[in-house]
Amino acid sequence: MENFDAVEKILARAGAQDRSSLTEPEVYEVMELAGLAVPKYIVLPAESLAPAAAAAAIVSRLAGDKVVLKVVSSKTLHKTESGGVKVPANTAEALEEALKNMAAKFPEAEAFMAVEFLPHSAFALGEELLLGARADEAFGPVITLGPGGTNAEGLIKSLRPGLAPSVIPVDLAFNAGAWEAFLTGSWVWAYVSGGVRGGRRLAQNGEMVKWLEGFAHLMRHFRDGGSSDWAIEEFEVNPLAAAKGHLTALDGVLRFRKARKTAPRVKPSPKGVAGLLHTASAAVVGVSEKKMNMARIILNNIIKAGFPKERTYVIKEGAAEIDGVKCFASPAELPETVDMYVVAVPSPEVPGVLAEAGDSGKVNGVVLISGGMGEKAGSEDIGKAVVEAIAKAREKNPDFVLSGGNSLGIVLNDAKINTLFIPEYKMTYPLGTNPYNARTAFVSQSGAFVISALSKMPWLKPAYCVTVGNQQDVTVPDYVERLADEEDLKVILVYMEGFKPGDGLALARVIEKARGKGKQVVLYKAGRTAVGQKAVMGHTASIAGDYLVTRLIMERAGALVAETFDDFNGLAAMACSFAGLEIKHGNTFFLSNAGFEAAGMADGVAGRITADMGPELAASMAKTLKEFKLDSIVDAKNPLDITPMASDDAIGGVIKAALASEEFSAALVSMVPLTPAMNTLPKGAAWPDDLERSFLKGAAVAARAAGKPLIFCVAAGNIYEPYCAYAQSLGLPVFRSSDRAVKIYAQYLEYLLP
Repeated sequence: MENFDAVEKILARAGAQDRSSLTEPEVYEVMELAGLAVPKYIVLPAESLAPAAAAAAIVSRLAGDKVVLKVVSSKTLHKTESGGVKVPANTAEALEEALKNMAAKFPEAEAFMAVEFLPHSAFALGEELLLGARADEAFGPVITLGPGGTNAEGLIKSLRPGLAPSVIPVDLAFNAGAWEAFLTGSWVWAYVSGGVRGGRRLAQNGEMVKWLEGFAHLMRHFRDGGSSDWAIEEFEVNPLAAAKGHLTALDGVLRFRKARKTAPRVKPSPKGVAGLLHTASAAVVGVSEKKMNMARIILNNIIKAGFPKERTYVIKEGAAEIDGVKCFASPAELPETVDMYVVAVPSPEVPGVLAEAGDSGKVNGVVLISGGMGEKAGSEDIGKAVVEAIAKAREKNPDFVLSGGNSLGIVLNDAKINTLFIPEYKMTYPLGTNPYNARTAFVSQSGAFVISALSKMPWLKPAYCVTVGNQQDVTVPDYVERLADEEDLKVILVYMEGFKPGDGLALARVIEKARGKGKQVVLYKAGRTAVGQKAVMGHTASIAGDYLVTRLIMERAGALVAETFDDFNGLAAMACSFAGLEIKHGNTFFLSNAGFEAAGMADGVAGRITADMGPELAASMAKTLKEFKLDSIVDAKNPLDITPMASDDAIGGVIKAALASEEFSAALVSMVPLTPAMNTLPKGAAWPDDLERSFLKGAAVAARAAGKPLIFCVAAGNIYEPYCAYAQSLGLPVFRSSDRAVKIYAQYLEYLLP
């Protein structure tokens, strides 16, 4: 775009008048400078308005049977609702009368506009679009495209979440291919391009790409940290009318402000971050000799995890060793440079501890457990001192990085290190490996979210378990970027609260990178409402972006976004269990021993999930049912209610037949375990059950041999927790209701299948 200087003058002129928005004629002028189509229009200054002469001028200069008259007033925000838009006949008499009435109604108006009437339907989907752009601290400039018109907001709210609007960060749209992909994924553009049944093309893709690129050029130039003195906060056209094969703006809003001359965030050293993920040496600061304080719990957890004592150190003046670990008075005295320097001291002491670590040149990575440094009112000075200490440390050691503060710690299974400050008796640590799970990383801003999830999913043993806290230096995207390069890593679980400036875009890019390498990324984004944003601000001192924008961008980048905490856990179970499998289609075998469960599963069959079964497979299953004398009470079908009369052998036989068939890509089995015909309790003197005799072990082996997902549900109470745990020990994801399992598997398939 060659007309940035002219746009700059328009913004400067409005800014000199203490305005933060342009008038509609000014917006039209900006669009014309950007090469974007607007209807023919005439501006009529209010102070010199002569209705008769103005009407005659309009008739002579604007063609058509009708004309659109609009009030131009900085005090009138919603012109249509306030009566500031009229569509009289294009005759001198009608226009003169309309202008007189409008001038009387809006005595404060600066001007009036007469605009060429563009015939189109305001009620046909696709003929009126809403094209908008806004500045976003997390993602940079963002463009949205959705249905337009006076009821655009109501229509979008009535649609299924995620259907509209379509969203793309300007900085991810580098070429025509990106725009084409954006339009292909846009629900409303399908109506414009004739991509729906019975539809007709209203405009070519090139028409829309011209508008998208025009908006992108303006937003890229007029932004914080750019070359202009001004930043566009919001730019919207509603409606953008599709008529006669072209797209034309029929209204426009542009809000702006002085640009902030902010520098981009200084990213931490990749080597420093890698050291925190592949730690070979560690030190702990804040350990008490006399009591089991937080730092001493961490020290003991490091030792018990199996990390070498000879490469573990305590920074403690006046002590030779604590719990068998050598003490040093200061980091400068350490015998080697440490990868992980764990700091758990009162917050007022933190700046001094970090300054000492930086001056020593013996510390690469800090895990700051201490909180209260910027995220709490009154702690801003400490937070500022921490940032200054990091910057000064990097002058001596460019690989100095800090993870935290308010971090709960890091667990690394390969390195055999555990710096969680949770006592051993309070939780089962995520140490060791699960042979049935894909290699996984868990990166979370919230440490509490991690330990809560792990306590609910004790089978989950991530190779990397990182709690990031306040992101005062290393952020979640920094960790995910390093993990995306781990070739054998298959799943990355991410909990995100708020973004530092530009980090939303950074996370989208690294998720796209990870997905391109075949990894699955499950994401939960908190801070979705104004109240939610305040909550995460109090916890992380981070910027919480708009949730809808975040979700749409992350899904487009390749993340599997969970809507609830339970959904996150369920999707994590799917990903960790099935990431190594090739799921070719969604036809699934459903089995239960209760009618209501079978009905619930059938009700969930939709979208990618089908429940078809051919006659040959039905005949084969019928033989299995006959073998166990069940053929007289149940037919072979899908979903199959095998009844409470079925034994483990019968259930196992049917499951193995289903998994062996190419008709099914997976099996979902839900049992009401109260039947005496099955082994659903652990072996004991008071009952004949024995979990080792249940169908589960054989079914799990058959699923692994077939390379297909097997999902298990237990529709009963707490007495059957051992049954669930046994299934989980065999590598099966376990749910407590079949309808929920179907819902989560359907979302997982939508993510996986093309």
